[in-house]
Amino acid sequence: MNRKLKNIFRDPVNRFLLFILIFIILIGLLLYIAEFGKNPKIQSLFDAFWWLIVTIATVGYGDIVPETFAGRIIGIIIIISGVTLFSLISGSIASLLVEWRIKERKGLGKVKFKNHLVILGWNNHLEKTLEAMGRFIKLEDYNLVLVNQAEEEDYENFKSKFPELNIKFIHGDFTKENVLKRANISHAKYIIILSDTYGGRSLEECDERTLISILLIRTLNNDAKIFAEVIKEEKAKYILRAGADDVILGNEFNSILLSAALLSPAYHMLLREIASLENMRVKLIPLPRNYIGKTFEELFDFLKKEENSLAIGLVSMKKEFTINDFLSSDNSIDNFIRQKFEEAEEDFFEEGKKENYELNLNPGDEYVITENDAYVFIIK
Repeated sequence: MNRKLKNIFRDPVNRFLLFILIFIILIGLLLYIAEFGKNPKIQSLFDAFWWLIVTIATVGYGDIVPETFAGRIIGIIIIISGVTLFSLISGSIASLLVEWRIKERKGLGKVKFKNHLVILGWNNHLEKTLEAMGRFIKLEDYNLVLVNQAEEEDYENFKSKFPELNIKFIHGDFTKENVLKRANISHAKYIIILSDTYGGRSLEECDERTLISILLIRTLNNDAKIFAEVIKEEKAKYILRAGADDVILGNEFNSILLSAALLSPAYHMLLREIASLENMRVKLIPLPRNYIGKTFEELFDFLKKEENSLAIGLVSMKKEFTINDFLSSDNSIDNFIRQKFEEAEEDFFEEGKKENYELNLNPGDEYVITENDAYVFIIK
C-alpha cells in the first residue's frame, strides 16, 4: 500500500490536487468553527462546505454569507484565491484528459474490453484479413484491438479505412507480458496472430515470436481461441502444441492455385471461384436438426431444391473421452476406481472439456447423419 501511494504522489499533478483538497478541507473547518452558533445559516459542516465550493466556483448564490469578522477574513482569502484555484483545477483536469487522449492515439493506454477480438502483429495481410473477417462475422458486434509496433500515422491511415468499427490500438511488442495486459488479453475471446513483418522484420523470426506469444497468452488466458499464421511448415506442430487452436500456413493456397494452373487454366479458375471471398461461393451453415437420423442424400436433395445449394461435406464435433465414459456403472469396483481418481485431484471427470472438429467431405449417399454432425458445407 505504501509503495502504491508513493507511486501515485510521485506525479506533481497528484501532489497538487492533494494540496488543493487539504486546503479546501482546512478552510471549510475554520469557517465552520468561526460561524457555528453565530450564523443561523451555517448549522453544519455541510453548510460551511456548500458556501466554500460555491464561492471557489465563483457561482455566488448568496444564500449563505459569513457574518463574523473571522468568517469574513476567510471569505476574503477564498474570494482572492478561488478564481486561481478553480482555474488550476480545471486546467489539471483538462491536462489529464489531453494526456489520456494522446496516450490512446499513440497506443500507450489500456483497454477494458471483454470478449473482444485481438489481432497481434502487422503485415500486408492485415487489411485483407479484416475485410475477409467481415464476410464471415459481423465485426460491428466486436470490440477490436490491434497490438503491434506500427507508427501512429500508419495506424490512423488503417483505422480510417474501417470507420464503422470500434478499433483500439496498443503499441508495443506482443511477446511482452505488459503489452498483452494492456490489451486485456486475459478477457479476449478470439486472438489472431499474424506473421509480424512490420519495420522490415525478417520472416525467419516471425514463427519464433508467434510461439513465444502463444506460450505467454496461455498463462494469462486459457479459454480464448487462438489462430496463428505460420511461415515455416515445420514450425506448425510446435505452435499447435504451445496452445494454438489452428494454424494457417502463409500463402498455402497460392501454391495450390499455381500448381493447378499448370494442368489446366480451368482448374485454376474453378478453385479461385470457389475460394473467392468476394462471391462467397462456399458457406458453412448449421445443419437442420430435423435431418438427424436421415441420410446425406436426403439432406443433399433438400438443400438443392429449397436453397439451390450443393452440400459438399459435414462438420462433426467430437468431445474428448472422460473417465465417466468408461466407468458407467455404480458397482463397487467402478466406485473404488472413481474414488481413487478423485483423490488424485485431477479433472478426469470433467465433461465437455474440449471439442474437436472433424470434416467429412463428400460422404456417401447412405451416410446417416448423427447428433455429432453440427454444420454442413455448401456451394451456393
